[in-house]
Amino acid sequence: MSVIESTAAVVSNRRVRVIAVMMGVLGVFSLIVFAVGSPSVAHSSFLFNPVNLSESAPWHVGTLTLNSRLADLVLALIMIGLAVETYVRRPARGVMVRFGGVAVLFLLTLLIWAARTPGPSPVSFVNLTALLIGSSEVTMVLVFGSLSGVMCERSGVVNIAIEGQFIGGAFVGSMLASTTHNFFYAAIGGALIGGAIGWILAFFALRYLSDQIIVGVVLVTMLGSLSSYLNLQVFTPFPQYNTGNLAPNLAIPLLSKIPVLGPVLFNQSGFFYLMLVLIGVISFALFKTRYGLHVRAVGEHPRAAATVGIDVVRVRYINVILGGAIAGIGGVAFMASQGQFQPNYTSGLGYIALAAMIFGRWRPSGAVVASVIFGLSVYLSYTLTSYQVPVSLYILQMFPYLITIAVVAGLIGRVRAPAADGVAYQHD
Repeated sequence: MSVIESTAAVVSNRRVRVIAVMMGVLGVFSLIVFAVGSPSVAHSSFLFNPVNLSESAPWHVGTLTLNSRLADLVLALIMIGLAVETYVRRPARGVMVRFGGVAVLFLLTLLIWAARTPGPSPVSFVNLTALLIGSSEVTMVLVFGSLSGVMCERSGVVNIAIEGQFIGGAFVGSMLASTTHNFFYAAIGGALIGGAIGWILAFFALRYLSDQIIVGVVLVTMLGSLSSYLNLQVFTPFPQYNTGNLAPNLAIPLLSKIPVLGPVLFNQSGFFYLMLVLIGVISFALFKTRYGLHVRAVGEHPRAAATVGIDVVRVRYINVILGGAIAGIGGVAFMASQGQFQPNYTSGLGYIALAAMIFGRWRPSGAVVASVIFGLSVYLSYTLTSYQVPVSLYILQMFPYLITIAVVAGLIGRVRAPAADGVAYQHD
């Protein structure tokens, strides 16, 4: 082993142990504050039937009541066990997944502690199905964004503009859905505006070799300001263009009746099913086709790819535009689950989607797993506010973004991006 490889291994081991310590701190905190801090007679109830479904409601499942102290004790011990296992074994893979799982368990222990009876909260139960449905909407948007990032960065172009593509897709999608009452046209419009933004990014990055990060940030800032201006000039005086339509759910017979998983996976909008299709299509295209081989070659060694006849610039243009179109559809999907367009209401989800892509090691499957973890974290942080947790609303809402910063900074595991990611390519 060379000196460089030896140094890298030492740094990696040290980082894994730091991650394990962080996980252990969360576990011990949950044990002392949430488990021991709950009265021995307190209990928390879990419901499994969403209240917003009627005709396609799942088969009824009774309420599960758990001792709050015991439930939090078990979850805290699982967190501590994962921390010890990570510290001792120092696994080469799955460290970030362990950290994300501990983060979700931490929020869950906090939720159980907050919803206990007797307790200070007016809400004495946790509707698990409703919680998963709500988090699935956030996860869906993050998956669209992270898939967009995978498409772009696998070809060597950093797409910081995902947030802007979300905003553009949501704005155009709201206008088209309100005027046509058809979300198919809204999705087409979102894909077109997202693709157009992707083309602008590709044009400056590939034609003029501009810094991709700066171009992406400028696009996000421009679209955020432009959407606010158009909201005042168009949507405010003409509210018929922003009526707040919600995409209807398409229940799959029988499967949608399965308790818990049925409403979450098989009674969703068309955007959710489109997301599932895109996951499979992009995974297959990137790793099982000649096109995917060209994309990965361009993202790793563009000059070597050019020597065998691959048009590097063309491949990057196609991928960045397609990635932008996917993010634009994600913006429409967000609007379709939230209602009326509001300026800046994507709340940085585009940046969290980028973090999910990094968390998932630039692979569609990994990005999906990371998006699920981030989606749960985002939704749980907002849900906890209704339980009157004695922690500031703003502190709770910071939690997902703190995880995002940790991922992007490499604090919970260093991963290798495609070698030519963000590197300008110039013809000889």
